[in-house]
Order: sequence, then structure tokens, then C-alpha cells
Amino acid sequence: MAYMGSLIRGTTGGFQPATRYDPVLAELLREAIIGPASFHEMAAMVRYAESRGLGAIRFRFDDDAALTDPTHPLHIAFLETLRDPVLASDYADLGEIAPWRERALAVRLPSDMLGARASRKAVRTAILATGTSWEVRVALCVAARIRFGGEAEWFGREAQALYEMGLFTQARARLAASVAGGGEAIAIG
Repeated sequence: MAYMGSLIRGTTGGFQPATRYDPVLAELLREAIIGPASFHEMAAMVRYAESRGLGAIRFRFDDDAALTDPTHPLHIAFLETLRDPVLASDYADLGEIAPWRERALAVRLPSDMLGARASRKAVRTAILATGTSWEVRVALCVAARIRFGGEAEWFGREAQALYEMGLFTQARARLAASVAGGGEAIAIG
């Protein structure tokens, strides 16, 4: 399910609504299994379900629930993702993920260091700062997408950090999202 957006052409980080109700797609989105390759799609799936009136999407972890491990390289980005306000929608049934959203809202994350009204320039500077870890760079890119929308820049910067972490599948998905949003088709590395 990695990069669900490639299946349905639309704006970066979102879905293009079909012209009619599609029961097959509605059933596919009825339950979403979340893991390291797909957690970043949660908000887009909820927005799509809302736009088409498909009903709530039940989210659950994949079998190993790796993202809940604080040592997982994408754990902080996962928590930043769970802060997206759209995940409070009636179209998002977080189930076993709900306690993690509560935790994400309660703990201090990298985006909190920037303040509530940080500009694009401030976020960009934080991402590019010398000594910023890959994990924090990815989390800041997630926060930037939530604050400013799915602009190609944030996907491109996240793709680079993911590539440097050795998470090539996720890096390719973010690079594809960047290109879909008008970003350059560049070689990462």
C-alpha cells in the first residue's frame, strides 16, 4: 500500500475524487493497515473518504507494529503524522492507534521547537541545520506538510533524509510525491 497516492491521481498528498461512488474502492479503504511504508498516507485516506462519503476508515497496525518502538527510525515522524487534525475526523477510526495519537498530542516533538506560527523559512532552516538528525529532519518534513500542505519541497527534503537513512522504499515514495506536486525528478543520494 506504500504510496497510495500513486494509485489515484490527484494533488500531492491527497486523492482525486472519482466522478461516482466506487464500492470496490470504498471496501479497499474500509480498513487500512499502517506500517513504516504507509503511515504517511493516513490523512490523505481520511480526506478522500470524507470527500466521497465512504464512511470511516479503520486503521490498524501491521503485524509487527514497528512504529510504536521508540528506537524505530520513523517513530518520531509517525507521532508527528498523528498530530494531523484530520485524524480527529469521524472518518478516521484509529482503533488501536488512538492511544498513540493521544501520546503524540501530549509529548514534545521536533515541531514544538519551532513554535505554533513558524514560517516556511524557519522550518526549512531547522531541516537544513547542521547536526539535525535524519529522524528529526523527517519529522520536521511531516510537520511542514501538515502546516503548509503537501508541497513538493517537503516531500523532496523528506525523500533525501529517508534515502540517507537507508529507507529506500519510503524515499522513492516521497520522491514520487514530490514529482507529482511539480518537484524535480532528481536522483537522491
